[in-house]
Amino acid sequence: MFKEAKEFIDNKIDRRTFMAKLRDVGVSTVGAGTIASGLSIPTVSAAAADGAPEPSRIAEGYTGGELMAEFLIEWDVPYVFGLAGSEEVGFLDALVDRDSLSYVTCIHENAAMAMADGYSRATGKTSIVNLHSVAGAAYALGQMVSCYRDRTPVVVTAGRQTTEYRGSNGFLEAPNLHNLPSEYAQWTWDVTSAKTIPDTLRRAFMLSEAPPGGPTFLTFSKDHWETKVERAEIIPRSRSQVDIDVAPKQSDVKLIADYLIASDRPMLFLDDDCIRHEVSGEVQKIAELVGAGVSLGARMPCVYPNTHSHFCGNFGSDQSLAQSIDCFWALGGHMFKVVNKSPVPWVRRDAKIIHTSLASAEVGRNYPVDVASVASVKATAQAVLAELKLRGISGQDDSWVHDYSKNRRTAMAKKAVREHDWSPISTSRLMRELDAQIADNALVTTELILSKYHLWDYFKINHEKPFNERRYNYATNSGVLGWGLAASIGVKMGRPDREAWCLTGDGAFNFGSQALWSASRYDVPIGVVIFNNGEYAANRKAQNFYRGRSSETGNYIGVNLKHPDIQYAKMAESYDIKGERVENPDDLKDAIARCRAEMARGRPYVLDVRIERFDKGMESEYYDYFSVAEQSS
Repeated sequence: MFKEAKEFIDNKIDRRTFMAKLRDVGVSTVGAGTIASGLSIPTVSAAAADGAPEPSRIAEGYTGGELMAEFLIEWDVPYVFGLAGSEEVGFLDALVDRDSLSYVTCIHENAAMAMADGYSRATGKTSIVNLHSVAGAAYALGQMVSCYRDRTPVVVTAGRQTTEYRGSNGFLEAPNLHNLPSEYAQWTWDVTSAKTIPDTLRRAFMLSEAPPGGPTFLTFSKDHWETKVERAEIIPRSRSQVDIDVAPKQSDVKLIADYLIASDRPMLFLDDDCIRHEVSGEVQKIAELVGAGVSLGARMPCVYPNTHSHFCGNFGSDQSLAQSIDCFWALGGHMFKVVNKSPVPWVRRDAKIIHTSLASAEVGRNYPVDVASVASVKATAQAVLAELKLRGISGQDDSWVHDYSKNRRTAMAKKAVREHDWSPISTSRLMRELDAQIADNALVTTELILSKYHLWDYFKINHEKPFNERRYNYATNSGVLGWGLAASIGVKMGRPDREAWCLTGDGAFNFGSQALWSASRYDVPIGVVIFNNGEYAANRKAQNFYRGRSSETGNYIGVNLKHPDIQYAKMAESYDIKGERVENPDDLKDAIARCRAEMARGRPYVLDVRIERFDKGMESEYYDYFSVAEQSS
């Protein structure tokens, strides 16, 4: 769908051809029309009568850098996230006299990308990142993958040497820099002239937002930002909207409803599309009408209220539950992030399987499906809900899911009681203490690899509260570490009215700790809680699965992080941020209170919490050690 959208915007194919190509990949006629209308480029000569489209702005006598700044202001983009370099001076200079456009300095490109990502998730708006040449683009690539996997709209720009250096492969130059992230971008382009900057930026914003969404990447020669442009057109944001709620085929809607109604144990499975599209309200009502369970993908944030009686947690964690399902509806492109190749399939083959996503290449990729619905999960959930109500479905037997959910909650509560006084601190105790103190509408960004399931178990997201008034969880599907801290800063910048927290593992924190600098400089009052088990626990788990010598001896390679034992509170102090280490479970309550008090004063705070290890090998203190100093003596 990316290629077709670009061809249409570039006027290489007409509207009729574009819609035909969309229908070929399964988009309904209505949905195709909606997308085409959203991507259509208006003309400058629109009538100026009342109610007519907003006219374009003609900018005269600006440099390319000033044109870019004026475009962003016109499009109501308040922040540029980046790490300034020497090639971008023409753009940076344009920011000096434009107070409505703020440059957010990050001391690593990884942080700039993740911060923009968090801002876009919190606001629903497309953000922009400004990078420095080859090095900046390379450093940012990891978090571009996160944006791509989670379908977050971010426009990424990178400077390069002046045009005369093209083809030299010299310092800070690469012949095809714009192609570097091509596998993880909706569109890449090398800007060809200063005059085209507004039009190219417009195209980049629209293609970033076009279904299924994701980053776009532009490169600018230094001289293009510095060249004066006699006259250029800036088309307004109001005439450049992209509708992402693409309607499903009515035949698909009826078939989905048929399968759900006929099922004894249906399951609604929320995956990556549900990060960008909030569907919990519709899914909750559907689940109640047809007696369905609701589960999440293994790499997903908690995008569904976990207090709801139909919530079943991570689908793959209980094989007996998975094998009992007779109708499975996946809402999201990646039906299973971790591809199951075992003899026993995730969902039994005789179950009815439905897959809905705008990512047409993902639908049915890893699993056979009975209904392949290429449409937005939001529009499809709304349509199926309406269809069920039209048929008079008022509630089917849901005793099985109520029993399952109740038994699951009971088991978790008993586990929390057993672990209450553990030292090092149990993850269940830490989550329960956080749950008791932080705001009911807090925005919680998580980068927890193995501990994330405890978020679903012990950290309440209340289904009785409206979506906009309850807690919300942000997380990445990508597996690229170093995202969480910077993303939480972006979330707070996007929603300064809400309490914001970052829950992160010690391993993940080490990848992105540079973001503390930006949190300190810009007075971003976030609570940072480091789940510190002193190791890469997922790596130990993987070595146990291998059942080799590491598992036999307890000598886990590349796992232990305690030597040296990083003092994260002291690290925070070096950034002028207060913090503390917590090792006694009885100290948690007061420590969280001190964290919230500092946040209330407008400053971030770091809690370094020593948590327990779990699973096989947790007692191992082996670490791979040798001394270069001894070798040299």
